[in-house]
Amino acid sequence: MALDSLPNRPLAHDDVAVLDAAGAFAAVRPVNAFHFPERDTRLVTALILVTGTGLRAVEYDPTTREWTVVRTEALDDPDGLEDVPDELLATVQGELEDRVSELEEAGVVGQPAARDGDVEVRDATSLGTVLYEQYTD
Repeated sequence: MALDSLPNRPLAHDDVAVLDAAGAFAAVRPVNAFHFPERDTRLVTALILVTGTGLRAVEYDPTTREWTVVRTEALDDPDGLEDVPDELLATVQGELEDRVSELEEAGVVGQPAARDGDVEVRDATSLGTVLYEQYTD
């Protein structure tokens, strides 16, 4: 299921901060990002969104240029990440990271270069180049 409330491009970390501050979601947590050291940019390709009714795990698909909901979990009126059970949050984050690991095994993306809090950061690869082109398009 496509998520039309996000732009048809990957999000920079600043975009994620603006999205979180806007209040459309109870919380926004980035999960995967591609780092472009020469441009001092990180593009986020997976998010955990907490809404008034639950949690949505979404990822950006550069082939369709849209954000897709890959998992939903109902929760009882959460106000933020603190209202999401730790085990559920860890499971969903792990699932999103596993999806990128599958791309890594296929040689489409590189291994994680670093971890920034809860975000796996990967150096830009050929996929990262496509993401950056779509971000600046």
